[in-house]
Amino acid sequence: MELYQIIQFLAFAECGNISKAAQNINTSQPALSRAMKKLEEELGVPLFVRTKNTIALNEYGKLAVQYAKDIDSSVKTFKTVLQETYKLKYCIQIASVAPAPLWDIEPLLKKLYPQKGISSFLGSSAEIRAKLYNGDTQLVILGESISDKNFICKKYGTEHLYFSAPKRHRFENRKSITFKELDGETMLLFNDIGFWHEVHQKTMPNSHFLLQNSGEDFSTLLNTSQLPAFATDITHEKTGCAPNRTDIPITDKEAYATYYAVCSKKNYTELKKFFDSF
Repeated sequence: MELYQIIQFLAFAECGNISKAAQNINTSQPALSRAMKKLEEELGVPLFVRTKNTIALNEYGKLAVQYAKDIDSSVKTFKTVLQETYKLKYCIQIASVAPAPLWDIEPLLKKLYPQKGISSFLGSSAEIRAKLYNGDTQLVILGESISDKNFICKKYGTEHLYFSAPKRHRFENRKSITFKELDGETMLLFNDIGFWHEVHQKTMPNSHFLLQNSGEDFSTLLNTSQLPAFATDITHEKTGCAPNRTDIPITDKEAYATYYAVCSKKNYTELKKFFDSF
């Protein structure tokens, strides 16, 4: 008996229909029918009730589904455990609440640990904390410090949000601005910005954000459209101000972020070179 037969059998059990099950697992209906017949032959037990136009699970088939689900679950667990164990030994996994810290941290880690692979994850503060406490990642970047004797926490850096106003925008000549004044704007927004999404939703509930998933598309619209957007002091350092735009500092406290690098004490020995570098 092969694993693919278990997967095909479960696909049929879920759909209750050979044609739909075959479509879901990208095989032909005749091929799936033959596979189910072969499974019965190898088990030596009839699993289906067949009529001229239908096929359904019999009592033995329903029992087989329960055991097949256990096998499928065990295989998935087996795969996940091996992959995660491999990553923990040969990769450094970093999770961050915002993308900007990763722009410097990823190349720094590659330089400090050339023998290791680097993988990153961007998520909410709750998601990042869960990964930290569950041991699913070795290093995290949070927007707040952690006071826990089981973890090492060190301030990494800061970020300040700006309003990027296109030419002839009514706020173009402002020296500073607040979220309240911006609320109601239709704005261009890149999708992968981590916790900043929560800030925008909270402080600008009446605004309409045009989300862009492609960095290339976002840059093109930023350089060619009259849509306002956001920038930060970190993007200024990396790429400068976008052409034909004025970047205006936002004065609300929510527009300022302080980032902290955190790892567990058991991972600190390995990551000490990183913590000593800033």
